[in-house]
Amino acid sequence: MLWILSRLSPGLAGAWALRLFTTPPRFPMNPQETSLHDRTHPEMQMIAGRKIAVRPWGNGPTVLFSHGWGGQGVHFHALIECLVNAGYQAVCFDAPAHGDSPGKRTQLLEISSVLARLAQSLGPIHALVGHSFGCATALLAMSRRELTVERVILFACFDDIEWITGRFATIFGLNETVRRAMMEQAHRRYPTHAGEAWEWQQLSPLSSIRRFDGSLLLVHDRDDREVPYEHALKLSETQPRAKLLTTRGLGHKRILSDPDTVQDCIAFIRRDV
Repeated sequence: MLWILSRLSPGLAGAWALRLFTTPPRFPMNPQETSLHDRTHPEMQMIAGRKIAVRPWGNGPTVLFSHGWGGQGVHFHALIECLVNAGYQAVCFDAPAHGDSPGKRTQLLEISSVLARLAQSLGPIHALVGHSFGCATALLAMSRRELTVERVILFACFDDIEWITGRFATIFGLNETVRRAMMEQAHRRYPTHAGEAWEWQQLSPLSSIRRFDGSLLLVHDRDDREVPYEHALKLSETQPRAKLLTTRGLGHKRILSDPDTVQDCIAFIRRDV
């Protein structure tokens, strides 16, 4: 239907595309995620005008997690378990319209604001871990000084917001006119972020990563089919201080639970590397 509408009315197709673009999918949990999920009831908090499910585990310096599009906090189950055992508090949240947080639609600006407000309520953040789309929300919050953290790990981060909209258009068979109409609709519907006007390029990790001056670890698999490895190379070139940890054969999601990778991340968080 969207493909037909794109032929008849690109503007109307752009509005429908934006609706679809801001509707996250729901993925089932695997047994390990289910086990961690069921051990703790979420704290339902009102953050940035949305009801958000927040789960803390353990005690100690706080490590905050930012999950990907369609994901939820327990996707980091392997790293969360290890951090708690190492004496840290791990805090994850389900973004609006994700996991246990209610709603049908959300977008990067809103999730970034939720992440920043949650971080402010927690006090000092020792480290932050993001995955995929969650990397972009975290980088945006940090670039606008809404979130302060010294050590950051980014799993499978994409490099450019135009690439995300282009990938979406390819999947749904939208032409360039409709893609641009969708982006214009987004600007009209969400004209400001944190009280200020924004431009699309400001949302790109390539832009926001330049302004991060802490310790940064990029983790990316060469066989990632969702976000190609070349994105990590561009990001590391843009931010020379970043360390790049490369894996093979883990893809986009299994990289989060690989034992060796998890231990490398623990060492980075503990400042052993």
